[in-house]
Amino acid sequence: MNIKQSIRESFIFNFLLLIRDLADNSLLFNIRREKNNNFSNSPIEYKTWIDSSLVYRILMKIDKGLRKFHSFIYTSVVNSKIYNLIYGKKKKEKKVEEKSRNPILENSKLYNFIKSISIRGILIGLTIAYIFVNFIIRRIGLPAIVGSIWDEVLLIILFMYVIFVRIKSNGEISYNFTPMGLPLAIYIILGITHAMMVAPNKSIAFEGFRAVFQQVLWYFPMAQLIRKSEDTEKVVNLMIGMGLFLGLHSVYQYIAKVPMPGNWVDVTESVRTRAFSIVGSPNILGALFVLFIPMAISMILTSKDKKSKRFYGISIVLMLLGLFFTLSRGAWLAFAFSIFIFIIIYNPKLILPFIFLGGVFILSGGTMSQRLLFMLSPSYMAKSSKAGRLYRWSVGIDRWKRNKFLGLGLGRFGGAVAMNNQLAPFYLDNYYLKTLTEMGIYGILGLAFVIIAFIIFSARIIKAQKDDKKKILAIGLFSGAIGVLAQNFVENIFEVPAMAIYVWITMAFINTLAPNEENYSLK
Repeated sequence: MNIKQSIRESFIFNFLLLIRDLADNSLLFNIRREKNNNFSNSPIEYKTWIDSSLVYRILMKIDKGLRKFHSFIYTSVVNSKIYNLIYGKKKKEKKVEEKSRNPILENSKLYNFIKSISIRGILIGLTIAYIFVNFIIRRIGLPAIVGSIWDEVLLIILFMYVIFVRIKSNGEISYNFTPMGLPLAIYIILGITHAMMVAPNKSIAFEGFRAVFQQVLWYFPMAQLIRKSEDTEKVVNLMIGMGLFLGLHSVYQYIAKVPMPGNWVDVTESVRTRAFSIVGSPNILGALFVLFIPMAISMILTSKDKKSKRFYGISIVLMLLGLFFTLSRGAWLAFAFSIFIFIIIYNPKLILPFIFLGGVFILSGGTMSQRLLFMLSPSYMAKSSKAGRLYRWSVGIDRWKRNKFLGLGLGRFGGAVAMNNQLAPFYLDNYYLKTLTEMGIYGILGLAFVIIAFIIFSARIIKAQKDDKKKILAIGLFSGAIGVLAQNFVENIFEVPAMAIYVWITMAFINTLAPNEENYSLK
């Protein structure tokens, strides 16, 4: 039995097929693909539930009405006396500026680079560089309130900018409906209804809702701002550049034996330091590498430029070293899973060599293999069951049993909100169990629905894409995101806003790699 046949006969694969069949007959979604019967060898047309979903059709009609309203606003403003007064003045200023051009400045690369920067580029850059912006804001001595609300302000500005550009286009720019838009919107609605049904303390429920669902909102403006595969490549290069810096900084920290700010190892281990870079946590830093490394691999496989290949190669090596020095078992396992998924899709023949190298690595006897093998020891199991991760999981399951369908309520157990409000003594170290405990079966099914929709939508894009470069990049983005989602089984990765945001917007990037997409960038 070969690998592909094993996958086709697996429970998970058949479960996804069942979900697809249910979606085929629903009003919300339809993912049926039609073949051209006239030509047996003709490619399968790429279609999503956007093409036939009743809900999407209603939303498109609403968007058409909004575009007319935007056109009305644009016409009203352009014909106003105030606009003409300001616009006429700017025209005169522009003529004076044209006369006083400086040829030295015009030939300067720095000047032209600064001139080419747009508001759109700045907003996208601030979003992608979230971890760096957050670090800088919290280190330069600004008031604490700035550090706590800057990302919310940026999110609001993103939405306002999208609306402004739609109006400026005289209603010509339509809303970019994407396959993941509706599943994420449904997930947010489920969160709102849950907070209304189960809220022993309204302020805690609101705080818990904000911690989970606010990050999902970033998907929507980014799906409007980034609509072309060329833009996605630029963003991916920026992410890889960030990974390069984090990898280099991690190597420095490990060599310099920078003191760990927390108790991040078991008492029986002799680990002196773990890399955490500017992120502050080895596990979250590891999650970033899990997301970024598959992107870099996909870029080096498709790049033809030697300088670019060197950049990607150096980035991959440094990020792998950084991942190694985090000593994060959860991140290592998630990375192995993400690369396994990458290989399965890209070239299944490489699976056996990958498994062989993994086995050699685990049995090598180094620090990493010791930490991995320690998890299988009776000593670890006993300690974990008494006061570690397994103990916390058992407590979470016991709490969930009090209200299996709706849970304890958002923000009430296993996460940062519960810890800050003295409602829980620890993190659950399993984001899905935390969701189950707080939102019950109601909430975990909503999250599972989003993840399954993501898998189906990504698989369809990868399968239908005929351009190798776009296909491999889609594989890299998908496998990286799946790796982070897998790491959530052993850690609360989505408790950190940046990580949740990066995964949700990665879904938006994959959409730009769909075949036959005619997207228009916002200027």
